[in-house]
Amino acid sequence: MTEDQTKYTQELLDRYNAGNCTAEEEIQVEAWFNAYANTIDDVEQPEDMELIGQEIWAKLPATQVSIKRKLWPKFAAAAAVILVLIGLFKLYERNSNQELQLVQNKKEQIAPGTFGATLTLADGKQIRLSQLKNGVFAEEAGVKITKTAKGELIYQIKDETSNALKTNTLTTAKGETFKVELPDGSSVWLNAASSLTYTTNLANAAIRKVKLSGEAYFKVAHDQEHPFIVTTRGHDIKVLGTEFNVSSYENDDAEITTLVQGKISMNTSKDQVILTPGEKGTVRNGSIEKATANIEAATGWKNNEFVFASQDIRSIMKLIARWYDVNIIYEGEIPSEKISGSISRFADIHSVFNILQATGTVKIKTTGNRVVVSAM
Repeated sequence: MTEDQTKYTQELLDRYNAGNCTAEEEIQVEAWFNAYANTIDDVEQPEDMELIGQEIWAKLPATQVSIKRKLWPKFAAAAAVILVLIGLFKLYERNSNQELQLVQNKKEQIAPGTFGATLTLADGKQIRLSQLKNGVFAEEAGVKITKTAKGELIYQIKDETSNALKTNTLTTAKGETFKVELPDGSSVWLNAASSLTYTTNLANAAIRKVKLSGEAYFKVAHDQEHPFIVTTRGHDIKVLGTEFNVSSYENDDAEITTLVQGKISMNTSKDQVILTPGEKGTVRNGSIEKATANIEAATGWKNNEFVFASQDIRSIMKLIARWYDVNIIYEGEIPSEKISGSISRFADIHSVFNILQATGTVKIKTTGNRVVVSAM
């Protein structure tokens, strides 16, 4: 680096640690930090991550850098640290006279997803929940259905003697997410482009059974006498009371169930697997493969974050397409490099694309809701 570049980076680090950086400058510093991650040897335990972060900071060309922020992604497995962003050095090497290329047509607004869903009642009536006023809006089979001030859906038992079977379906479009409290007290967070089908007598059913298409996070109310079963296109999940995430999109080549708390049984026509906390089961062609899970990556969406854990650009863009409701088009041969990191799901889409472009793997252009991805 030249003397001017060294001075600039020192000043930038000082502003970062003082919390005085602009959003673009923060991206640069974090890019720089992560670029050095690739020089660190593999580690065995996630507890070593803080020490690794300090080692990376020590390599920066500025003396006595104090660590006031922990930038390192909190991934459960740290065996293969992968670049999230390209550091300033690489940007200077590529062209010291050019700034990081921004996404074209930045003035075009593509809004992130929002809280909303459509509820289909047993009689076929469809209700757009985002347009609905708060309060009780329907009663079916002894159950009151209420929209809360938080924009959530709650089913409350009004007549415990009613066993009438009424089926409801909650559906999110692309760019929508929603939370529902089912009649048995279980809570379900529904991700974009998903649907959940259940009966209003769930609290009194011998087997509490729901059907999922897409992705959802379940917090199941404990009931030893009445198992809770989630059915997807390729497998069933049986629980008593636990928390887990299920991803079962039609256009994905696998279904993944990740267990956060409790214990569950995954079943297909070919296979059966028991999961304990921190494990995931991946279903392909009827077979289930059990492995250690990355809880943060699997459930980041519920906490309004994109969390990428060693994913290629195609899988990342699929997540973006569902949330921002855009159409992704690929041109040429797309690199297969793996990317790790996280960003808010409510970030401006152009900020997300700028960060992905900073990896040096792809270029991204937008025209309306059409997104073209090509190799650098």
